[in-house]
Amino acid sequence: MFRHLSIKAKLFVLVIGFFASFGILVSIILLNQHNMISDTSEKIDTVIIEEVEEKIKLVTDSMAHSLGELIYGLNEDEQISVIAKAIENFRFEDDKSGYFFVYKQYSPVAHPVRKDLIGKSLYDVKDANGVYYVRDLFESSKNQTGKGKFIYYVFSKPMSDGTSQLVDKVAYAQKIPNTKDIWISTGVYIDTLDGHATSISKALVDRILTIINNSIFIAVFVAMLLFLPLLLLFYRDLVSSVRTLQNNISLFFAYINHEKTEVKLISINRSDEFGSMAKAINDNIERTK
Repeated sequence: MFRHLSIKAKLFVLVIGFFASFGILVSIILLNQHNMISDTSEKIDTVIIEEVEEKIKLVTDSMAHSLGELIYGLNEDEQISVIAKAIENFRFEDDKSGYFFVYKQYSPVAHPVRKDLIGKSLYDVKDANGVYYVRDLFESSKNQTGKGKFIYYVFSKPMSDGTSQLVDKVAYAQKIPNTKDIWISTGVYIDTLDGHATSISKALVDRILTIINNSIFIAVFVAMLLFLPLLLLFYRDLVSSVRTLQNNISLFFAYINHEKTEVKLISINRSDEFGSMAKAINDNIERTK
């Protein structure tokens, strides 16, 4: 069907196809905006968690060794007293949900948030997912690696209204030097990380979309300024050459059919295919005279 269209119609179809493809591309970008934010958030979340793991490992190791030096030579009760005072008012995160807690084996000995747990064995305590997080933290504290062993579990998070809520948490533990089985740990609630990841990914995607939208606007402007005029110029030049060639061919056949005795061809001073065809026709006419 396409071959039966005129040159004008074919060029019109070409223009429509160009802008239709451009429009579909823009539509796909806009429709996938949500997926872009979701995928970017997921990747950023992974990066943030890795960075957070490194940071809580660094601060916990530093705190453990600093406390170990501070309590050197004290008896265990004095050690616990100094440690408890050192971590009591320490908080991090914007919502103040980050803190250190200290255990002797499976029992808390210093906890700034859950005083009700101090002195109780939590050996058999597990979270909503069945993770024995106290056992896991204690075992990891005894033999930490250079990369670090991190425990993921669900724990109650103190909220701003005074209530608490179960939230996923990642924690790291380290044995305090110069003590007997006393270890310190801290962690970060995952919902905090999700908030950071979503915020960062949205800002990043918004910036990307702004660049894309600006690029689309510039592309449309350039198309209107350059593509359409060039297309029009090409069309006029093409149609003019085709019409001239058609006229010359008609005159040529009229001459060889003895319908005309003289042929006055319209010259086409071109170096393209049309110029070559016109030259071939002229050469054939000269040979037939």
